[in-house]
Amino acid sequence: MSPPLILIFLILSIVSINHLPLARARGQWCVVSPSATDAQMQANIDWLCGHGHVDCIPIKPGGPCFEPDNLRSHVSFVMNQYYQYNGKTEKSCYFSNTGIFVFKDPSYGDCEYDY
Repeated sequence: MSPPLILIFLILSIVSINHLPLARARGQWCVVSPSATDAQMQANIDWLCGHGHVDCIPIKPGGPCFEPDNLRSHVSFVMNQYYQYNGKTEKSCYFSNTGIFVFKDPSYGDCEYDY
């Protein structure tokens, strides 16, 4: 293979690899713990959305993350937003011991979790 063809091959390989599902599988996301109570989840969402810590438009009616319309789904999305944009530290996923880490992308349909 000539040098220009090798370069083209390498560039196309890198682009292709970045579009594989495995590329996203290496991320880490913060979601609400299965043991969190409704009151704890509501407190988390009130703090995150009520004080402008994250963009809550995606979980509002008509947003890509509104369905399923339940507290657990909504709070997981906004907790992850906070975690991703605040250093990806344990502290930014703590939420009074209601946050947990997952290593499988929780995105679904048009609702894409940042990573």
